[in-house]
Amino acid sequence: MNRAVAYAVASAAFATLVCGVARRLDSLPPGLTARYTAGSRAPDPSRSLLTTVEGPPWLTRLPEAWRGTQSQPFAATWSGLIAVPYDDTYVLAITADAGASLYVDGQPVFDQVARADARFGWGEIHLTRGAHAVFIEYAHLNGPPQFDFFWARHGAPPRSVPAWALRPRRVGTARLLVSLLLSASVPALAWVWAVVLVGVGITAGVAAARWARRILEHAGVWRELRWILAGSLVLTLLGIWWGLPEVWVPIELTPTAVADGWSRHYSHGWFDAYPPFHYYVLTAAISPVLTLREFAGVDLNTVAVYTTAILILRLVSAAASTGVVAAACLAGSRAFGRRAGLLASAAFALTTPFLYYAKTANVDVPYLFWFAVSIVFYLRMLDSLRLPDFILFAGAATLAVCTKDQAYGLYLLVPVVVVERMWRVNREDGRPWPFLRVFADLRIVAAVVTAAVLFAASHNFLFNFGGFVAHVRLIVGPASESYRVFESNAAGRWALFRLTIYLIRVSTGWPLFLVGTAGTALALMSPGVRRVSIWLIAPVVSYYLGFINVILYNYDRFVLPVCFVLAIFGGFAIDAVLTRSRGSRWVLAVVAASFVYTFFYASTVDVLMVGDSRYEVRRWMTANIASNDLIGISENPELLPRLEGFRAKNISSIAELRNARPRYFILNSDYARAAEPGAWGDLLRGLEQGTLEYHVRSRFRRPSPWPWLPGAHPDLVGRREEVVVFSVLRDINPLIEVFEREGP
Repeated sequence: MNRAVAYAVASAAFATLVCGVARRLDSLPPGLTARYTAGSRAPDPSRSLLTTVEGPPWLTRLPEAWRGTQSQPFAATWSGLIAVPYDDTYVLAITADAGASLYVDGQPVFDQVARADARFGWGEIHLTRGAHAVFIEYAHLNGPPQFDFFWARHGAPPRSVPAWALRPRRVGTARLLVSLLLSASVPALAWVWAVVLVGVGITAGVAAARWARRILEHAGVWRELRWILAGSLVLTLLGIWWGLPEVWVPIELTPTAVADGWSRHYSHGWFDAYPPFHYYVLTAAISPVLTLREFAGVDLNTVAVYTTAILILRLVSAAASTGVVAAACLAGSRAFGRRAGLLASAAFALTTPFLYYAKTANVDVPYLFWFAVSIVFYLRMLDSLRLPDFILFAGAATLAVCTKDQAYGLYLLVPVVVVERMWRVNREDGRPWPFLRVFADLRIVAAVVTAAVLFAASHNFLFNFGGFVAHVRLIVGPASESYRVFESNAAGRWALFRLTIYLIRVSTGWPLFLVGTAGTALALMSPGVRRVSIWLIAPVVSYYLGFINVILYNYDRFVLPVCFVLAIFGGFAIDAVLTRSRGSRWVLAVVAASFVYTFFYASTVDVLMVGDSRYEVRRWMTANIASNDLIGISENPELLPRLEGFRAKNISSIAELRNARPRYFILNSDYARAAEPGAWGDLLRGLEQGTLEYHVRSRFRRPSPWPWLPGAHPDLVGRREEVVVFSVLRDINPLIEVFEREGP
């Protein structure tokens, strides 16, 4: 397989090189000769703005023509030839914001330049196979310019005339065929490259899986861990299609965002709320789609292509989640033993927000993956103090920070732990080790250099340092200040601490929260594992003091690293109880019951995502609402069922409601409860209280799948009445109310 993929890559690269060189040498580029003149309906050399070769998309060179000034009246002509592949009667059409005319072989197909208000012109003409002269006139007066050129064989739907069918001047038949062949080679090679990239991705994935398996076999955990990994992956993949083709996931990285970053090569001022490293990973993941988009004209915004691309992005998170569970086992095994590691991986696999984010294209699970990997190398580094482990830890930790900035808080105390460990080992060996020597130690220097180089490379300092500066300004300013919930005083910080404990508890469920807490206390009291326990606790303390306590707010996704470490201590606690009980059936039953409870507690995420209320609302709308009925909405579409095929209008006040008079109004009631007083809040309260001539026609929310389960996750099956939201799990299966207008 590897040899076949290598051969395919080499062949595709060679074909691309040959065609690329040939196209570069081709003096007959695709497109028509475009001439722009200012304030005239006919070409006027004295008012010439620009002469260029242009094809679809049209009017892309206008910013260059205007040199940054405002749009103004202008005339444009396009001339050259159009290559017709078949003898047939063709429909040729132009859509524009003003009049246009079209001539083929000197004969008018239609002429609407004289009509400044014309928006669409078309005509039928019989064309023989081969090249035909084409001439287009277009007059723009004001407003945004719009222009497109369509063709269709008789009876077929019209499509934009592709660039390969257009040439800027008349040439001989042989020369035209060569040029057309070179143009056709580009989309063909794009499909070849897409197939090759898929093959490369599959091969790389299989190789990575085999490499990971060898590591786990060497650690002696593969035989049992594979079943935990398989179960975790099944829970992750269930509902991974949630919301598609709509995007119901808040702040999810989308194919459009990735394509935009790639089009700018993540350089020249590009920045986002998140660091760029995971964008690079996602770009590689959907590189076949991006290749087809750029070179074969595949539209990323079509439902099929967009859905495929976002599923690929979500599968990246699913793969990362499997790595997190494996890393929990490796870290737990190194800290407390093999069985403790297996139990830790099983415990963390059932962390509720982890199950949610493992099936979305957010950065939360990917950065958690790099953190989990760094913890494995962190424990190895502190245990052996070997140079390779210093380098690998520094690399994984840096990639965690370059995936999501907040990961920096996890490593603030690590230098203290490392220096203390190195000093203690040297003292035990009878060698003096002055403090300042740490700055000259090869292992420390190698780790610092690794982190610095990888950080600079990930943020593209060489070509995008301005974008990095803009990113930093964003995250330390508007991206954090506007979310602050608690005051910077003793009362506020105590409330933040209580919230953090609450979020950890509801993320893990009562049984494993208690087990993890007990395991932490037990480990700290056990001399044999006290040191490694302090090593594990240090990132948690560092994270809380250096990040959570600084931003003064918290979400359940923010405590995922804490839950990861807590699961390791939970594995230690369960292992210790099993060891001391010597296989007592009662103890085994209690342990099994804890995991069974947590399985139902966490898998509620999957059941409610698969049966989300918005699916049922969409089916009800299709059966009961006519396509011409106006529907009022007042929230982001990501909070509502799919509205495609229906007339919808965003309404934000009572006055707008009375003016538009929609037949129906669809409301996400869970979200509406957070509405502040004002025009929008008055509108929502009026709907709920029935004072606006609307009544509730239907309510939709799937009930809890296990109503007998005590203490279910409050954001999944609770009333969701909190005004301040600390978990997006409440966005799953929301209460949707459909209001209908009373009377005619």
